[in-house]
Amino acid sequence: MIIGASDFGGGVASRRASPFAVAAWVQAASLGLLFVAVWFIDAPDIRTTDLTAGVVAGLSATFSYVALYAAFSRGKISLLAPVTATVGAVIPTLVGVGRGEALAAVNVVGIVFALAAIAFVTQDREGEGEATPPIAFGLALIAGVGFSVFFLALAETQNGAGLWPLVAARVVSVPLVIVIALMVGGVTTLSNNTRLIVIAAGIAEGVSSVCALWAYQRGPLAVAAVLGAFYPVSTVLLARLLLDERLRRVQLYGVILALVAIPLVAIP
Repeated sequence: MIIGASDFGGGVASRRASPFAVAAWVQAASLGLLFVAVWFIDAPDIRTTDLTAGVVAGLSATFSYVALYAAFSRGKISLLAPVTATVGAVIPTLVGVGRGEALAAVNVVGIVFALAAIAFVTQDREGEGEATPPIAFGLALIAGVGFSVFFLALAETQNGAGLWPLVAARVVSVPLVIVIALMVGGVTTLSNNTRLIVIAAGIAEGVSSVCALWAYQRGPLAVAAVLGAFYPVSTVLLARLLLDERLRRVQLYGVILALVAIPLVAIP
């Protein structure tokens, strides 16, 4: 649920500033937290493969967050967050199947529900409130694919590496997204209030990344990915309570289907 609050904060900030600038600040704040936390977590066995996986995770996270915030700046957060989370849950599950893991009938039902959910939430018409454009849904899908790569990369690390894979991820992602942000509009263009929002979002993102890393290192890939994908619950609630986002009935059904699909995909 922490990442849901982080994504909501980043989404709100992206409506006030460039998604690139928001992503840069969020990632930088996350790196600051990780630089402190890494010294308190034992790391007796740091391997090159762990750091390489961290680099891959960092690259995918950079473009995923930019895509996600760009999507949020263009449409309803309560619609787009479940789309990203559903894609992020289904792809690791399918990768597990490709590696030889069995796919139960209930998992197939979950995937069907997930696809139906995406179809339902994209039913947004002009004239019934502010419509969410197709590009926003496309960016949300891209973000979901990117987060899948992030999750899969973390799953390739081992417990002995501590938090160093995440540090490697942020050491790569922060300079990259700052350079991109400078090229498209500048990192320092945030207002004081917006800057506070993205710093808080970055700290929350750092905490959630630590939890995700431990989950992927210790548990089955599909279960960790899908349980982690429950974060849209908090994102949707915050969007409804603080932004007063209202959904059409068919879209509400889509959100519910997405939240039902996530545990169905995870059932072993």
